Amino acid sequence: MTVYLGENIKRLRREKGITQETLAELLSVSFQSVSRWERGESYPDITLLPVLSEFFGVSVDELLGVGKAENEDEIKRLLEEHDNLTDEKLIRESISNLKEKFPNDFRIQLRWMQYLAFYNGWDNLEQNTPKIITIYQNIQNNCTDDSVRICAKRYYIYLMSNLACKRDAKVTFEDYEPVISEMPFMRDGRENYCYLYRLHKHPDAEKIIMEAIEEQIFLSYDTFYDFCLTDKFSRDFQIEIHEKTKDFFNYIYNDGNYSRFWRTVMGRCYGMLGWLYFEKGDEEKALQNLRRGAELALEFDNLDRITTLHSTVFEGKIFDKNTLGSNFIAKSWMKGNILNYPLSDEFKATHGFKEIISMLE
Repeated sequence: MTVYLGENIKRLRREKGITQETLAELLSVSFQSVSRWERGESYPDITLLPVLSEFFGVSVDELLGVGKAENEDEIKRLLEEHDNLTDEKLIRESISNLKEKFPNDFRIQLRWMQYLAFYNGWDNLEQNTPKIITIYQNIQNNCTDDSVRICAKRYYIYLMSNLACKRDAKVTFEDYEPVISEMPFMRDGRENYCYLYRLHKHPDAEKIIMEAIEEQIFLSYDTFYDFCLTDKFSRDFQIEIHEKTKDFFNYIYNDGNYSRFWRTVMGRCYGMLGWLYFEKGDEEKALQNLRRGAELALEFDNLDRITTLHSTVFEGKIFDKNTLGSNFIAKSWMKGNILNYPLSDEFKATHGFKEIISMLE
């Protein structure tokens, strides 16, 4: 059974408006002891439980979070169901039901924050900002789960960065840079320790390691991609980088199923190479890459929803194409990308280009 004693002591102490030092003095313990309790690093002596429950005006069961512990299996099941949703309407219905049933669970508050920041529309972002910030502050001040607190910081940074991009923005980078500086580097993530699952012969070791590899590739590539497209680098260098990246994905996904990177390969590899070669004046290679991106879009749309990878690295890994969105149609997405590239009208009027667009109709 999970014990929520530290989390509850922290919440109840804050509700009473007293410091750790004051509570420690009242209980005749050190404030370091109270701090360790609240961080979940140790527990109070059992004889202090009745004293704490009387002081805070709650039962010992409530202090320990017994009711919450009994709900834990149900919460985990519902959260797993929620996290597998990709349709915005279903996500909204799911998080609304979760909030109503378990309003004080920080994991559910985090997902409500995620919905407001990511799914509820650009036009609603400023309207949702006070709600998002309230949830964020509550999590940072009261939640003892570091993974929830760090994820909330990520959503907060996303919110602030989008607000800073708005016309007449009142938010600047300096407003949220301190939060960025508090975030851990990748080396502090659990991905770096997944090898221990293999070392200790955990039954899900391979699955966990494969997921960790994909997560690390995603994070590294996303940062690198944005950097290499800056004016710092020449077109020739950018083309070379995209060619090597394309080769890398084709190497590790040598069965042709790109798992969570289908959009990356279609758009950022082949699609961007098409535009970069056009910029360089090589229209033949531009068409070759745009066509291959279009072909992959059709391949993705024809995939079964659930497939098993058979590449050398990811043999046996399960891919659910709804990970990219239950309403995601690759050919429509790829067509939109291609038409939005800054290509000349003359190039768009060529037979080869029109043929590619007709593939995506």
